[in-house]
Amino acid sequence: MKLSVEQHAAVDCNGNAYVTACPGSGKTRALTARIAKGVEELNHKNNKVLAVTFTNRAADEIKTRLEENYTIESGHVWAGTIHSFALEWIIKPYASYSAVLNSGYSIADEFETRRILNKLKADKGLRIFDDVNTTFNRQGAVENRNARAREVEQEYRQILSSRKKIDFDQSLYFAFQLMEMLPEIAQTLSNIFTHICVDEVQDTQDLQYAILAKIFNESHKKPSLFIVGDENQAIYGGIGGKSLSLAELNAEFIGSNINHYTFSDNYRSTQRLVDYFSVFRGVQGGLSKATHKNEQGTISFFNQSVDKDRLAEAISQLIQSELNNGTNENDICVIAPQWAPIRSMTKKLITLLPQVKFDAPALSPFHGQQDNFWLIVSKLVLTEPSGRLLSARVRWANELLKYLIENHHHIRDLTAKKLLKVINSFHSNTVVGTEYLKECFEFILDDLDIDLAHDLLLKEQFDLFFEKANSNIENNNGQYEDTVVALKSFFKESTGIVVNSCHGVKGEEYKTVIAFGLLKGFVPHWSDIINQPAQVGQNAESKMLYVIASRAKEKLFLFAESGRRTQGGNAYETSAMLNVYSYPYD
Repeated sequence: MKLSVEQHAAVDCNGNAYVTACPGSGKTRALTARIAKGVEELNHKNNKVLAVTFTNRAADEIKTRLEENYTIESGHVWAGTIHSFALEWIIKPYASYSAVLNSGYSIADEFETRRILNKLKADKGLRIFDDVNTTFNRQGAVENRNARAREVEQEYRQILSSRKKIDFDQSLYFAFQLMEMLPEIAQTLSNIFTHICVDEVQDTQDLQYAILAKIFNESHKKPSLFIVGDENQAIYGGIGGKSLSLAELNAEFIGSNINHYTFSDNYRSTQRLVDYFSVFRGVQGGLSKATHKNEQGTISFFNQSVDKDRLAEAISQLIQSELNNGTNENDICVIAPQWAPIRSMTKKLITLLPQVKFDAPALSPFHGQQDNFWLIVSKLVLTEPSGRLLSARVRWANELLKYLIENHHHIRDLTAKKLLKVINSFHSNTVVGTEYLKECFEFILDDLDIDLAHDLLLKEQFDLFFEKANSNIENNNGQYEDTVVALKSFFKESTGIVVNSCHGVKGEEYKTVIAFGLLKGFVPHWSDIINQPAQVGQNAESKMLYVIASRAKEKLFLFAESGRRTQGGNAYETSAMLNVYSYPYD
């Protein structure tokens, strides 16, 4: 993998490194190269490189890049979210030492937790989008700004406890508790993970820093650190994301003497776009230089000139124009700062552009089930071994194998190859998608001699998987049929125009970006405005606009549509920063 001078300097650093990187500067490339370098430096077959990412999607991207660009054993790299790491490496092996966990527990997935919280919010007179914080600090406290939110959180915990469930926030707190109680946990982990790489560090929560710092600080031989981030893209402050300075990182990781590197070259966007989105930087520095200096690109802003009822039509016309001019579908992205309007916009675009393919996670029947065992099985059942999916299928099979070996000792001779053979041998004439999956799951269970009656966790995930899938299909009001063909389309290699939230496309890039909903209350969100100092809303707004605009390589179309009204009946106003930004738009 070819690296720039800036990237080489950081990757080849002999000590610990903290990279602050502007959008499009190749931080993921550098992170991947550092992980590969770390694997080369491992001294024992049991050593590993730990790569902590903010999302599963980012972890998958790093795994794919490693597979495509380096010849390394996948077993030497553990890549995933800190929640997954805490569950796999701390909670599972040491739960017996916890007074809360030693009598058994299971993980409440996103679908279940959202359902509980939404019901409790309704019972307490809160709206679905009203914030209820569920994250813990190091002392085990959960802070909410009002009494009703505190009541919801407390009753939510009681419900989970009655079901012997923990959520992902609790997984971090219990992991930290265990490490506090048993220092040997951190020492053991530091002996295994001799290199720690952290992506998107600006979105890391306090407890996440604490867990990683424990591993470093308790170790006899310190793991090497490679940390990358951009404070200007810290858009997860609402859920506890915390950006630390170099001095604060050095204080957290005692004796680390972290070296600071800056990536300022932009390999993604035209210089005009770089200059445009740099205005939204909260933390100013040297101006970024674009490699596409002579390409102007397009920047357009429709400020209250398009009504919300005509918005989908206006966006569909832009999309059609781009397609007519030769832009590929997968190089176009439609985004909004909040999830609320995305689902309806996606449905309208699919209706207006029936011949165009869309990659829209919100419409997937499997949305919200990222951590369900049966989702991974579905990926293998509904995909073919081709292209980038070839190595991904082997990786998914190994993930399933790991779970099965841990929970069903009588199938210890099972290999990923044998598991794939079992799945590939399934045949059915059933055309209904969910029925086809159910038949296949039962076929696999029967072949492996696994009885769900004796595995309550698998049974619970099985039931939740189909409950959520059927609910998603029903809620999407006929946008696709429950057929095998339709379900397979959701697992094809990412193709089509992306329709997602700004959070969902963070770190990604597209030739053409179309953003809508750029209104006060969406950006920044009401939770950053109501009962908050003005600076809180301004910071959130600048970072969101910075992330939105910096996704574009050549063309950026911005919409602050008219016609939307608040619950009080007032018209939504244009994002304040966009409204006062005097710019010669196209």
